[in-house]
Amino acid sequence: MKLAPLICEIAQKEIGVTEVNGTNCGVRVNEYKAATWLNPNKGWSWCAAFVCWVIKQAMERTGAKYTFKRPRTAGAWDFENWSKEQDNSTNLKKPHKGDIIAGDIVMFTFSHIGIALSSPDKDGFVTTCEGNTDGAGSREGGAVLRKKRHVTKIRSRIRIAV
Repeated sequence: MKLAPLICEIAQKEIGVTEVNGTNCGVRVNEYKAATWLNPNKGWSWCAAFVCWVIKQAMERTGAKYTFKRPRTAGAWDFENWSKEQDNSTNLKKPHKGDIIAGDIVMFTFSHIGIALSSPDKDGFVTTCEGNTDGAGSREGGAVLRKKRHVTKIRSRIRIAV
């Protein structure tokens, strides 16, 4: 099974998870953070940790051996470096020129990251699933939510080709 549909499925099941009292912590949030190199019990921005966790879950669910190493970074833009260090099973496109499909990892211009759930619509909006955001679209929002982001707010995209 390709990872992209599984990544979308797993991410969407997390919609509605929130941190506790603006602490960047909580039982579920700390599980996301444990998918990175950093201490999951400390309070830090966790949008990238959410993406790491989703990819980890998808890889484990398939049981397949992959030639790329799963991401473990807590930095949204550092995903670009992660992709560059992998084999051709990940493909970084910067600028993306609207070439976004469901399952792509999308890095935003405001140091935030999410998972694309759709290609851009006719108005240029991509539906995403993001950790540590809110209704206003903050990168420090405290919840896993579905968002609509315009392609002009997307800095780059990574496609996992397996």
